[in-house]
Amino acid sequence: MSTLLKAVFFAGALLFSANVMSKDRDFSLSFGNVQDKTLNFELSNAKSVSVFVYNNAHDELFFENLADGDHVTKTYDFQNFTPGTYYLVAESEVKIEKYRIKISADNVMEVEKAPVSAVHKPKYTISGHMAKLHMSDVKGPVNISVSDLSNTTYYTSSRKSDDGKVDITFDLDPKTADQYIIRVEENGNVFNKMISLR
Repeated sequence: MSTLLKAVFFAGALLFSANVMSKDRDFSLSFGNVQDKTLNFELSNAKSVSVFVYNNAHDELFFENLADGDHVTKTYDFQNFTPGTYYLVAESEVKIEKYRIKISADNVMEVEKAPVSAVHKPKYTISGHMAKLHMSDVKGPVNISVSDLSNTTYYTSSRKSDDGKVDITFDLDPKTADQYIIRVEENGNVFNKMISLR
């Protein structure tokens, strides 16, 4: 490991407090009844949530940034959608949930009310040149790297988590670079975080 970058692993109380904080920020999505290809759903604890609808070919058909609120109710009309498989994705700063919607040849719409996938995004706490990375609900190996904008890599790690959590603190040297990119890859999902020190 480079002397320019130190990784410190935390356990115990920090894990607990970070997990409690993330639960307070998580949105919750619930579907109402589906009638005549009209989809009703409610988001609880909606903080900076975006909603996308796309088809099986990954063509985005609809996008909306929702207003913050304790309970946000939305209705989407799928009347003009042809039979096939569609996905509704809700994304916040904390997580991404994807739901499958099927429209049959008889124009009957069926919504799977449990998410097809739910990804908890890496969370960061930045204080000066210290960057703390926290991940929860980790289900597989996690690849982490830290580099600058010139693609010089200062840290790489591939790790598995026995308890579903990853906590690492990076000491980013402002004399070496004024911007760093922390790249996290988990289960095919890639998250990049740029950190500016000046």
